[in-house]
Amino acid sequence: MMRPSGPPRGAGKTVVLHLGDHDPSGEHLFSSLAEDVSAFAAAAGAVVEFERVAVTAHQVALYGLPTAPLKASDRRSFADTATTQAEALSPDVLATIVREAIEDRRDPGAHEQALAREESERHAIRDRLRGLAGSQ
Repeated sequence: MMRPSGPPRGAGKTVVLHLGDHDPSGEHLFSSLAEDVSAFAAAAGAVVEFERVAVTAHQVALYGLPTAPLKASDRRSFADTATTQAEALSPDVLATIVREAIEDRRDPGAHEQALAREESERHAIRDRLRGLAGSQ
């Protein structure tokens, strides 16, 4: 997966990353979830962005994932002629997709600040523990 340059996508808002089947049900679930949650969030003055990170038509081709024909009983619109289950992605590939999606959206400055704060707090705790051990 190629990472975009510039500021993290979704900066300043909540981003929900979605993993689902590449089929009419998976797409319908994604769009319904995005619509409902976005409406609730907007009522509270919040912004929520949804992005489908797996399974996409591109990933089906890229990873040579197994496909099945559309169910004749499913009349919902769908841009593809075949379906793929999310379970078709191997766990290591799925983990890489999720990790990269998160890293693409992480604010490097905020991350560095959190790491520095963590290190400072770690030193403070160690100093305090040493002080407690020395007073006994």
